[in-house]
Amino acid sequence: MLFKPSYPIIVGMVVLCLSSNCLATERQLKLSNKTVLFGANLRGEVEAREDKGVLFRKHADLGLRLHTSVKDLMLGVHYRRIYSLAAGRWVLENRPYIQLEQKIKANNKLGWRFRVRQEFRDREEKGHSKRSRFRAKVTLPYRLFNANPYVSHEYYYDLSAHRLSQARIDLGLTFDQFKTVVPRLSFKLIAKQKENWQTSSALVLSIAF
Repeated sequence: MLFKPSYPIIVGMVVLCLSSNCLATERQLKLSNKTVLFGANLRGEVEAREDKGVLFRKHADLGLRLHTSVKDLMLGVHYRRIYSLAAGRWVLENRPYIQLEQKIKANNKLGWRFRVRQEFRDREEKGHSKRSRFRAKVTLPYRLFNANPYVSHEYYYDLSAHRLSQARIDLGLTFDQFKTVVPRLSFKLIAKQKENWQTSSALVLSIAF
């Protein structure tokens, strides 16, 4: 079927959320692509984030995902280049990272993904630091608006400061592939610890092709 009822919903939500703040304080756009190369998955990604119409963060990511001897366990090796707006100028962060992701299909048809990531951060004016991240994601076994709903919860632990620095929850819908494009819409709630815990939210449009 060339045209599905879900796509007017996607278009309507995107138009609405680009023209107003909706329920989120931030808006994010993510484009990603993966290609199989010599048995490994080559992945690329670009992302932009804005708050009240101001672009404040952008990054590009390139990496390899490799199958391991353990069933459905993938090893990822990546490099991410990040620019963040601070005091009116763009500040650079170089972030190589490695990760392991395990897929599990439960008897109740829930699709689980558990991911552990180790990041090595070289931040302009802030120096080096290390951070560990753990995420649990579950895809629910029913359809909503011709899409697969999912929920994920992720924790960030700053190994340099020896403390939990961030936590986030994502609620999203992965829509059926349209030609070569797979769109996804999600709402993200983030809590960051600086002097005190501060919360923000974001509406994210992801497009994989």
